Amino acid sequence: MLNQQIDMMRAAAPRLDVFAEILRTTWREIADSGNLAPEFQSHRFNGTDEDRAAGISWIGERIAPSPTLDRIMVTNGTMNSILLLSSSIVGPGGVILTEELTFPIAYTLTDIAGAQVKPVKIDSIGMIPDDFERKCKEFKPKAVYVNCTVHSPTAYITPTDRREQIAEIARHYGVQILEDEAQALYVLRAPKSFASIAPDITWYMMGLSKYLSLGIRMAYVVAPSAKALNRVLDRLRPVTTWHAAPIIANIVTRWIEIGRAQEILRASRAEVHRRQKVASELLGDLEGFRGSSGIHFWLKAPRGVLSTDFSKAIGDAGVIVRPSRLYSGTAEPRLQGVRPGIGEPRSIEETHQALEIIREVYRVMEGRNGISGAKTR
Repeated sequence: MLNQQIDMMRAAAPRLDVFAEILRTTWREIADSGNLAPEFQSHRFNGTDEDRAAGISWIGERIAPSPTLDRIMVTNGTMNSILLLSSSIVGPGGVILTEELTFPIAYTLTDIAGAQVKPVKIDSIGMIPDDFERKCKEFKPKAVYVNCTVHSPTAYITPTDRREQIAEIARHYGVQILEDEAQALYVLRAPKSFASIAPDITWYMMGLSKYLSLGIRMAYVVAPSAKALNRVLDRLRPVTTWHAAPIIANIVTRWIEIGRAQEILRASRAEVHRRQKVASELLGDLEGFRGSSGIHFWLKAPRGVLSTDFSKAIGDAGVIVRPSRLYSGTAEPRLQGVRPGIGEPRSIEETHQALEIIREVYRVMEGRNGISGAKTR
């Protein structure tokens, strides 16, 4: 038992010296720039043209061809983006489909919007097309929320051909796709985004907090068209709660323009890949382990063990992780496992220590059930 628990609860970017140094430099530059008052005296409705151009640059090749400025919305984070789109596109009483395990806050946000969430079964590479079509026929959803480039929690990356199948079904049934790429920039040579495959029906979201730092509450939304975006903006015009804070938008836009954000991303990507390599070395022989290029991995619970019991045992041993039960809404999940966040530990050494504890707990629990959890070599 550790004297102090190691937190692997959140999927967060690692704490890096380069981020701290860039932040210190930025504050000095802001302080030396003269009059700061304008940054605190007005709202930043949908960002400036410079903010939106920076968003296009940051998203980069994830959407091809690149969207025009009039399709970009700047918000104060992905959570607010999901709420805005759920309320605007789905609305009270409407149905939105999701992967059967999905971003936990999506349930809360869609509930606030008055929408109903219906799960679609997943396999090892993503949403199952046949079940998606069944749910489209049965529930007549207005939208489907997908988080499939390093899925949370199971870490799969849905290949392009599966995405094309889902997009074809969505278009056939008049379903809008809400695509959340919270971790796509960690993945080298990621599959095509839905926004590239089916731009006419996809609302694309990319937040900055999982790449730069959790405190950077800002996200970009790319609409299917300028007309579609204007319909949403007209509805939201009197409301200011979704606006990006001017000082944050100013900093992020400048960081992207001069390459500092990209420098932080490169450092984060290198550290995350280093930690994922350690995870694969220590846990790769366990049945149900799935590493990733992103900031978490997936470990299926030993057979016969509930995710909540598995996560509690790991927590009792000193490491805090999230069970899959948190990702399944009100239902007991069909897939039992845990999602440890690889970026949250304070160092590579602490990461190594946490992973050894997780391995030991897994072995103890599989032994109690009289099973072998080793992969076949």
